[in-house]
Amino acid sequence: MREEGAGRPGSAADLAGQFRAAADRLMAGWTSATGTAAGGMPSLPTLPPMPATMSAEQLGTFLEDLAARRGQVQALVTQLQLFDEQLGTLEASVRPFVEWTRSWADLEKSMAQFWRPPSGPGGQPGSTGQ
Repeated sequence: MREEGAGRPGSAADLAGQFRAAADRLMAGWTSATGTAAGGMPSLPTLPPMPATMSAEQLGTFLEDLAARRGQVQALVTQLQLFDEQLGTLEASVRPFVEWTRSWADLEKSMAQFWRPPSGPGGQPGSTGQ
């Protein structure tokens, strides 16, 4: 190998040779780990999941999370509907009291005008002018 730079191959043939040597070392490691002869095909070790598989698993988890959140929203909608019904019942119960209070205020106002002493000739309340 020529020395043109630190760790750089001198030509494409040198690079291909380095790749071939790395592949041979890898195959030798597999055959020794699995106990098969160099001529036989070793069984492949368990490979990590491929990116597409990981994405599918992540999307599955995401969909499960979405379904759970939709369930939470539906539960909130149900609770809010019940709360709205309770508020409606309370409003219907309070409405007669509001009407009664208005009627009472109107009665007090008319009674206050009815029982108001007439003003006397001096313009002072309470004098009857007799």
